[in-house]
Amino acid sequence: MMQRRDLLAYGAAAAASAWLPVRADAAGDTLRLTYVESWPSSDLTTNIAMRILERDMHRKVRLTSTEAGPMWAAVASGRADATLTAWLPTTHHVYWERYKNKVVDLGPVTSGTWLGLAVPSYVPVESLDELEKYHAKFGNRIVGIEAGAGLMINTRKALGAYGMHDMSLLTSSTAAMQAQLKRAIERKQWIVVTAWKPLGIWARFDLKPLKDPKDVYGTAGHIDAVINPRLQRRDPQAARLLGELRVPIGDIQAMMVELDKHKTLEQVTSEWISAHRSQIDSWVKTAQAAHA
Repeated sequence: MMQRRDLLAYGAAAAASAWLPVRADAAGDTLRLTYVESWPSSDLTTNIAMRILERDMHRKVRLTSTEAGPMWAAVASGRADATLTAWLPTTHHVYWERYKNKVVDLGPVTSGTWLGLAVPSYVPVESLDELEKYHAKFGNRIVGIEAGAGLMINTRKALGAYGMHDMSLLTSSTAAMQAQLKRAIERKQWIVVTAWKPLGIWARFDLKPLKDPKDVYGTAGHIDAVINPRLQRRDPQAARLLGELRVPIGDIQAMMVELDKHKTLEQVTSEWISAHRSQIDSWVKTAQAAHA
């Protein structure tokens, strides 16, 4: 998923080995975007940005996929020019606090992100503080994702905060969680899963997020474009284009569903660009008027 806070210490060291040095003259010819390919939202927005920069702004773009910590470190150091995968204010708070004086936040690409637990709409539970009462109906478990994800760390905190002594957190993967959710809904069984927005399950299934009165998971957030400040001087038009880019959370979730139907990433992003051509033309016109 997208909240790997435990990668902070790893980030700087991993970034040094994951990124090849770039000469100053070569850096001026190519825009370097870094992202997390295994996160569908990051993959989609970054590829949309790349296609617009290449086709409409006539820029050369190089993508480098890594993990969250190295991604932030690369932008801060100048080994990358930008990322469209800054989950703020909560999820990537630790990275923001470390690098905020070395980067520029251009604002949200996507707004309305959310982290927490979710259940199918037919389950008569509305809040985290109700889960323990129905632990047997849920099979005494919360279906989770990868062990290192920040969402899993917060869910372990939620178990204690809400006194869920009879519930355990099942470690699996994002794909396995979605498969178990699909199977449970087909059988009208009770299930509670770790979830976030944007994610394709919200477009595929009728789900409801559970209220978090103790604010264990934090508040709703956004995914921002964050750049190295040198980009604004080197290529103010490209920087402005990244600041103009907006991809609604509902569109991201719908595109995830299309990917689940085995459409290619190029097909899905190209279709989104075609459907938003007039808006993109406006962004490009604004960007082309930008000056250092």
